[in-house]
Amino acid sequence: MSFFSIRQALAAFCVAVMVSACGGSGSSAPPPAGGITVTPGDGTATVTWTSAPDVKYWLFYAPSTSITSTDWINIPGSRALLNVTSPYVVTGLANGYTYSFTVNGRNGDGPGGAGSPSVSIVPRPAGEFWTPGSALGSNTIRNISYGTGTDLVGYYFAVGDAGSTYRSTDGKAWTALPVAANTNLNASIYTFSKFIAVGAGGTVAYGTDMSTWTAAASTTTEALNAIASNGVLAVAVGNNGTAIKSADGITWTAVAMPTTRHLRSITYSSNGIWVAVGAGGTLLTSPDGSTWTAVASGTSADLNAVSVQIVTSYTFLAAGNGGTILRSTDNGVTWTTQSSGTTADLYAVSPASSQLMTAGSGGTVLTSPDGITWTRRSTGTTTTLYSVISGLAQYVAVGQGGISLVSQ
Repeated sequence: MSFFSIRQALAAFCVAVMVSACGGSGSSAPPPAGGITVTPGDGTATVTWTSAPDVKYWLFYAPSTSITSTDWINIPGSRALLNVTSPYVVTGLANGYTYSFTVNGRNGDGPGGAGSPSVSIVPRPAGEFWTPGSALGSNTIRNISYGTGTDLVGYYFAVGDAGSTYRSTDGKAWTALPVAANTNLNASIYTFSKFIAVGAGGTVAYGTDMSTWTAAASTTTEALNAIASNGVLAVAVGNNGTAIKSADGITWTAVAMPTTRHLRSITYSSNGIWVAVGAGGTLLTSPDGSTWTAVASGTSADLNAVSVQIVTSYTFLAAGNGGTILRSTDNGVTWTTQSSGTTADLYAVSPASSQLMTAGSGGTVLTSPDGITWTRRSTGTTTTLYSVISGLAQYVAVGQGGISLVSQ
């Protein structure tokens, strides 16, 4: 038996002793009235129950079809969580596998009482079920990103028409912020310890708190549609083949591009490859963000979004008008057209470790485990979605007329 296995067994034994202990001051308490509710998420489970005053609750779970507060110790992979409160989010679960949960209670330091009836769920990737978040005003929201505020709190950050900006800690409830610029904003990013927003007329604005903004000289008056960064360089792309770069988000210089077509999206992968896409099937790649090469895309459809999924390898995905989806697994050298099953215009791509997602007109959302086979999901809306982001075991989408949606 390995040292890790011995340590794990000892930890479980100690908890088991605590569970069965009867010498403390206090007494057993009934399980939560009405039992527990367990809601599956993306590698997570949210356990809720009705708490009684002054009762301490312990949560037990295991990768099995059933569990009790007494037999959990015999199930490999089981865990006991002490003194938890409702709702409690269990993380680190494997999607596609059954997990069972039970909760018991105690008064003071007394022994635990009987556990609630076992409830089983199967965690699954987010994206299948969607619920509305609060509206982000009435302006169309073009992009959503994620970053850290000066208060060291993580925020979703959204930008859109008329310079509108919003932030949220959970992707559901949004707060309006001062406009970042008096023009339409098309994209944002958190890099160089600041938020950067780009938009119409070559607009570039930066700030650290999402409320105070400074305009940067961008060297162009062309609309900027997208921005990406590798942490030491940021590149923004826009109309008529425009591209600019910066090492700090403040000072920008022009980048020569091998096209005059509108560029709609850009991404960077940690293996050093930049990819930009645009009108008429335009596809460009770069090893450094400065020197760009045109690549055959095999389509004349406008490409509106590009991103990369990183698991054990790199899968690039581009999406565009008429349901166009392109996939590359060789760092953007060759691209293969995939059947999306839709003719909707696609405006956003979001990768997660377990799947890929694209979204677009008519409230369209498609998910895929590999970028090849796609499934349409019901979003409950026909409103166009322009941006979607994954993270924190959920997806958040925004779009036309300030709509926001969340899937967990």
